[in-house]
Amino acid sequence: MKILQVNAGTENGGGRTIIINLIRALRKNNIDVQLLVFEKGPVADWAAKYNIPTTVMNQEGRLDLRVVHRLRKFIVDNKIDVVNTHGPRANFIMSLVSKKVKTKWVVTIHSNPLLDFSDNIKGKLLTQMNIRALKKAEHFILITPKFQPVLEEIGIDKNRMGSIFNAMDFSEKLPQTVHHDVFSLVNVARLTPVKNQALLLKTLAQVDFDFRLKIVGDGELRKQLQDLSRNLGLETKVEFTGFHDDTSSYYQKSDLFILTSNSEGFPLVLLEAANFGIPAIATDVGSCDQMISDETGWLIPPANSDKLKEALVAAYKKWQEDQLRPMGQKFYQYCSQNFSSQRLSQALMDVYQSL
Repeated sequence: MKILQVNAGTENGGGRTIIINLIRALRKNNIDVQLLVFEKGPVADWAAKYNIPTTVMNQEGRLDLRVVHRLRKFIVDNKIDVVNTHGPRANFIMSLVSKKVKTKWVVTIHSNPLLDFSDNIKGKLLTQMNIRALKKAEHFILITPKFQPVLEEIGIDKNRMGSIFNAMDFSEKLPQTVHHDVFSLVNVARLTPVKNQALLLKTLAQVDFDFRLKIVGDGELRKQLQDLSRNLGLETKVEFTGFHDDTSSYYQKSDLFILTSNSEGFPLVLLEAANFGIPAIATDVGSCDQMISDETGWLIPPANSDKLKEALVAAYKKWQEDQLRPMGQKFYQYCSQNFSSQRLSQALMDVYQSL
């Protein structure tokens, strides 16, 4: 069976990592899988690091529809059995190809398709284009079952869906963490409205204990969040590091990971935190509840400053007692057992072979 994973190529952060991880998982099991992207960019660059066979279509902007013919020809020439698309642009292009080839088409839903674009005229148009494209696919892999009612709402039969959680290659050894001299926090996420770092900053301004926070990522709200941090008097406690491909040192230098998103699918950053033995506070969105329990962190309602403050105070007390590190080790043990790349590979192949 020949499998083709398709993406626009501009994904950064978690989306890119998820695509590369699933290809690596399949290749470890000697599955014939390759990557196709429409533009040279972060996804192709990361694929090169892991020697993943990659084809770049060199699309000249989103409106360059010459890639439709190129994609169709590639699928036919390479006798592809299954195409798995990731992201709205890949979905749209494949929707124009799907009736012209015999290959099976699977879509991985990484995020709520109703929230992928801004709430303006252009965003609403792109959302409708994506929905129309999605309806032509044969099967949907949801990274959280909480997306099922969303897809049903836009008219997709639940029998065409199945959930497969994200995964990663975990360290073979239990991570040995350090109790830092100052309560050290980290947030790894894009600086966009849906990640809601503003809530984190406003809540931290209310606590009466010392801390240091590193916000690792970049995005449209960076200046606004930096201004907010300064206005709240947090400029000596909060550092905006910008985007980094390798975030391992930030996890290693932290006592607690925090994710305050208003919406998520299955955030890979929680698995990354677990891999470094760092417990987490996360909003109860998407499938965060599949990873975090009372023994490994704190789940709080989204956009709720009071509950976030309660969790931060509780975590600080645990830090004072040096009890965060045992929580982090339990987090590692649970996630490494339940969200391994081997499990991901088998689950994907079960879907592909059932089509």
